[in-house]
Amino acid sequence: MGEYTKYLKNLRDEISPEDDNYTEELLQVVKSFRDFDEALDNFLLKKGYAGDIHDTDEKVSYIKDKFKEAGISSLPRNLKKWFAEKKRIEKRKIAFQFCFAFHLNLEESEEFFRTVCLQRGFDCHYVEEAIYYYAISNHLSYGEAEELIEQAPEDTKGKIDFNGEVLFTASIIKEINRFKSKEELLLFFRENIEQFGYNNATAYKYITDLWHKIDMPDGLAEKEKALMNLSGMQQIETNNKNRSVWNIYLQILGLDGCDEADNSPLFVLDTDRTLKPFLKDNDLLHPLAEDSFPDRQGLEAILRGEHKSNELVRKTMILLVFYEFWVKRILRAGNCYAQAEPADAERCHAEINRYLLDAGYPALYAGNPYDWIFLFAMQDTYPLETFRGFMQELYINCNALEK
Repeated sequence: MGEYTKYLKNLRDEISPEDDNYTEELLQVVKSFRDFDEALDNFLLKKGYAGDIHDTDEKVSYIKDKFKEAGISSLPRNLKKWFAEKKRIEKRKIAFQFCFAFHLNLEESEEFFRTVCLQRGFDCHYVEEAIYYYAISNHLSYGEAEELIEQAPEDTKGKIDFNGEVLFTASIIKEINRFKSKEELLLFFRENIEQFGYNNATAYKYITDLWHKIDMPDGLAEKEKALMNLSGMQQIETNNKNRSVWNIYLQILGLDGCDEADNSPLFVLDTDRTLKPFLKDNDLLHPLAEDSFPDRQGLEAILRGEHKSNELVRKTMILLVFYEFWVKRILRAGNCYAQAEPADAERCHAEINRYLLDAGYPALYAGNPYDWIFLFAMQDTYPLETFRGFMQELYINCNALEK
């Protein structure tokens, strides 16, 4: 474990919602995440860079030499801005070029995307990325990969129709792994190109199944509401078969509370049913955690099978798996105040990672600001309450800034 990851894990273990300076501690966490240039510096050092790590020109020259040696003529633009202005790699194609330029294998490539780019690795439901996967697996050059891309049919992403035949990413990877020649690979694309008209099929199926368990009339959300009423935490009508996605979403986040005196909402949210106004530029939420933060609109689009970004899909899945895991623990105990068992955090961590890896996404990483929120919450005695408390801190902080 690197020193950076160890430091963030220590912060996770040492901070508590009960601390008097909890808000200040959360602010410190936000400042502790390294910028892209620092992550790239660490990568370069691991890959043999022996120059002055503070010399931007020298680092840029080193990267350009690596690209040229690998026969990659399209050198990344604005390389200096990655270091001087802390810009991130905007195009995934450039990230894959890094994998070829530094001769990364599949595992190293996935790690580069996970810890440096903070993105998913190969999405083999894109023809281009499936070819990169095949090329790196078979030690082909970047030039050979580009030649294959030119010969392959183009894919255009649209809506997933689960009523028809669906080719899941795991099946694509299994096929690619058995191909012995480039011709077999290209033939596979030509014969199955309609199945490349969507991506995230596994993740969409998982999210749809999870949401069904949560929002059905006798589902997890309704059962939790009933338990809250019995515990005297809230007095909200239960067994309402017409609860909206927005209403249940707020319950998951802990933003649906009401004042005991007059039953008025404790959290006054945007009339457009969105969290964006209080998440945007919030000092307690790192910009990378704010980006594609799960929202009602995104969830509803996923449930309709519409194409959404990898980042939104991954974050939505983490949120729903986290909620399902802990609300089941609460319901099993029959007590909203039930404490987590010593091994529960490890089980939750493993459960979220199982979903992520099955869907082709990187496992939880403490250096990812969004992932850190859940890693922090799950190690507490009351994980679901701690997560909801964090969301409420975001709301309070936003309103305090406005005043």
